[in-house]
Amino acid sequence: MLLKTNGTMKEYERTFQQWKELAARYFEAETTDAEEEALARFLATPAAQGKEFDELRAVMGYVATGRAVYRKQRTRSIRLWYYAAAAAIAAILVMVTAWQWTERANVCVAYINGERCTDKEIVLAEALKSVQKVRHDSPEETLQGQLSDIFQTLEEGESASVDNQK
Repeated sequence: MLLKTNGTMKEYERTFQQWKELAARYFEAETTDAEEEALARFLATPAAQGKEFDELRAVMGYVATGRAVYRKQRTRSIRLWYYAAAAAIAAILVMVTAWQWTERANVCVAYINGERCTDKEIVLAEALKSVQKVRHDSPEETLQGQLSDIFQTLEEGESASVDNQK
């Protein structure tokens, strides 16, 4: 209840009984925000220091502490969401940059008769031709033959020598 006097707002004076009734309404969750504020201000006055308002003071203090903790946690969770979003955006940027960089690095280049060729199919065909030219597919050169040559023991009287055969 407010009364406007000479351009200032002044609260009506309530009786001790009216404050007790307002406290009872507070416990029934029937007060407005303005009435709760007035009740909190009243609890800070010397008139409210009696035993009648101890329970109300404890409950309102507990609620005020809970609100402060909730606001702090809410601020932390909002901040955490901002950090998570920033990290996700940074990760996406790094991935896109890495992908772009690898795409530029994976260029097939072959110089055929002195001319640069970047067509992947032509480069791969030329590479296969080159591999075919240096490949040794003679039937006497099998893996088993090579291994038996490696592990063949020297006969008595033979000396180990390295022959350059071509």
